[in-house]
Amino acid sequence: MLSRTGTKACLSVGRRRIPISLLRHSLSKTRINDKQQTCSLTTVTQQHQRQQQRLQSQYGHYMTRCHFATRKNNNNNNKNNMATLMASYESEEITNMLTAIQQENILQARKSFSLARNNLNDRRFVTRDMIQNLLMLVRKGEKPADLAFVCDLVETMHQDFSIQPKLFEYHALMYAYGVHERPQDAYDVLLNLPKDIRPSTHTYNILLGCYKRINDYKTALQIFDEMQHTKGARHDLVTYNTMLYFVPQDKALELFEQMEREGIQPDGYTYSTILSIATRANNKRIGNSVYEKLYNVPELVTDTVTMNTMVSYKASTANQGLNDVLDLYHNLSSRFPRIKKNIVTYNIMLDACLKHDNPACAYTIFNDMKRAGIAPDVITYGTLIDAEATQLNMEGALGLFDEMTYRSIRPNERVLGSLANLASRETDPKLLTRVCDTVQRYSQEFRLDSKAYNGLLSGLAKHGRSAQAQELYDEVFRHNTREADVATFTNLMLAYVNDDQLDDAMDIYYELREHYQNAEPGQARITLDTQFYTTLISAMTALSTRNNKNKITSTTMTKDESGPAPSYGYMVEDKPDSVENLDGTSQPSLLRALTLFNDMRRLLIRPNAHVYTAMLYACAQYRDAYALEQIHRLIRMDLYFDPDTAVYNALMDAYNRCGDGHVVLQLWDVLMLSSAPKTAIDQVTISVVLDSCGHNGYSYKAHGIWRKVKRAGFDLNTNNYNSYIECLCRQKGRTGWDEARRVVNEEMRPLTSIHDPRPPLEEKTLNTLIGFARKKKFKQEELNELEAWKQQLLSSSPSSS
Repeated sequence: MLSRTGTKACLSVGRRRIPISLLRHSLSKTRINDKQQTCSLTTVTQQHQRQQQRLQSQYGHYMTRCHFATRKNNNNNNKNNMATLMASYESEEITNMLTAIQQENILQARKSFSLARNNLNDRRFVTRDMIQNLLMLVRKGEKPADLAFVCDLVETMHQDFSIQPKLFEYHALMYAYGVHERPQDAYDVLLNLPKDIRPSTHTYNILLGCYKRINDYKTALQIFDEMQHTKGARHDLVTYNTMLYFVPQDKALELFEQMEREGIQPDGYTYSTILSIATRANNKRIGNSVYEKLYNVPELVTDTVTMNTMVSYKASTANQGLNDVLDLYHNLSSRFPRIKKNIVTYNIMLDACLKHDNPACAYTIFNDMKRAGIAPDVITYGTLIDAEATQLNMEGALGLFDEMTYRSIRPNERVLGSLANLASRETDPKLLTRVCDTVQRYSQEFRLDSKAYNGLLSGLAKHGRSAQAQELYDEVFRHNTREADVATFTNLMLAYVNDDQLDDAMDIYYELREHYQNAEPGQARITLDTQFYTTLISAMTALSTRNNKNKITSTTMTKDESGPAPSYGYMVEDKPDSVENLDGTSQPSLLRALTLFNDMRRLLIRPNAHVYTAMLYACAQYRDAYALEQIHRLIRMDLYFDPDTAVYNALMDAYNRCGDGHVVLQLWDVLMLSSAPKTAIDQVTISVVLDSCGHNGYSYKAHGIWRKVKRAGFDLNTNNYNSYIECLCRQKGRTGWDEARRVVNEEMRPLTSIHDPRPPLEEKTLNTLIGFARKKKFKQEELNELEAWKQQLLSSSPSSS
């Protein structure tokens, strides 16, 4: 961009006129400060009276008095004066033009002026005041013809009316270029001003407004710097307010500090703008300074926008709680008595309450708003629905939605998206159906994002509503309304898994796998990752548990107790890196989980602890010893996976349920010898090994394990004691049972001893002792004594009392 000085040096000396080719363009939007630009009614009236007196003296025709105004809020007196003026003109077109200007009818004003200009008699009565007021109106026009009219008028007004354009007319032309989003043409007007016309501060402010309309802050900053080197122009309050509106946040804060250094006093708009920027930039240094200035000088807060900016700043910086913003909220009426809270004020407060997880405070603010007679809007209800969503209260969220629609408030994407996302965690099928129906009702009006629809799919998947999930997928994703991602297909497969339609789920999986493996370079593809396989394998294994429920009635497994226990290093045989040749006794859901597990490894997607634990859990539920051995082998062979205590616990529990107590004890010994914190023995480990000793005939091992963990100072809990007591009771004869009762009496605290540090006694503990006493055929008198002992202990418990 050439500087104005450099450009003028290239031009010939003397008076220059702007070429018509330069003036006739299509352009952009900005705003001229009406206070700087508009002639007052008094000034216009006086100037027009003098012009009419000259015309009357020269031609002896017209006697008139002119009162001219261009704003919509003219009072009745102004309208009457305008009527008097128009009645005084014998020129019908000038009268029509004045009427059109008063009514802000750009098209009629242009048409009447053009007719008057073509009439030599009418042309004599056109004054500068008329031209200026006409330009003030037409410069705002957004049609190309409006711009062409302004360009032509400024170019030809000297030729047609012997009126030389002044800075005012060039300002109108620059403004018109800005309206049509052509700030470069406005800048060319500045560069080509006649030599006897110097640009002013207002000239540059108009130009900055032109660049503001297209958000070109880089060029605006160059012009801002150019002002400092232009005679007759300097930065003022309007300059800075224009720049602060659209430059980047960090630059705006720099300009604000520069403004203060230049001694330019900010106004309320400046402070409001800077405080808003400081809020978004989280700049507490400037934000606190501006906030204190506004709070201590209430006269600067002249409107609700500035007051709401203060509330928003306090809400965004309330890291330690709501106290500061609530104090401001309650003091608004006394601090700024001339300004009333509006819907934005209350919405800011509601949002602050939501962010600080304080729904009670939010509803207090909501009630304040109702008492103030301010009707809630869609943002209000959206915020309250979000608050209910954080509490997982679908019923409350739907209640607010019903109230909103009852008030004839249309929902928006945010409200429907919140309901859809909440559906992913809804357990009530009736409420889930209501959400689905609600989203469907507004599906033609609003297009939610993929996340919202995935939330709906997730809710349907949890309830196994595969048909409805498939219908939603077809409507939203298959026809490219929204792009499906890995979460979409995961939820769709889960819907079929939970509906016990495993073949359909696997069909979808095979299509995804083929797409993943055969996608062309650069082609968008669904990425199958660890989370994808973990979710599906967990669902398959959880399905195994549900299907297997009530089918396994005994945890006692047959085993060959003879022969030595295997060494841990050779507990499983190293074979190819997959689960192969499973026999036909494995359950379908477990087989499919193993298929996913094998594919995961073939695709070089590393299983994590959750995957291994889920697989081991399924093996335990189905007592599938062969599958368990395969999974254990793969754990050993996985160079990138170090099992932690949770995986070891799952391994031990699976071998226990499969009746292989030897391996459980081997794993226990490995953990006891390990010094790594990742594999430290915990309370679950102790309970599992004791359960295994009891169920698999190794009760004699339990005594040594118990003594060892007590000497090591493990923090034993009630579950550990219950496992040990049950293990003792499973021993043949009465010796183990007697030892179990001794442990109960001496090492567990009664329920009445609240401050006793020993593990508390549970009803389950007593039931275990009495149950095994019956199995061991104790005498009825002793059984009655045990029942009385149990009742005595339970009746003295805090819960019983």
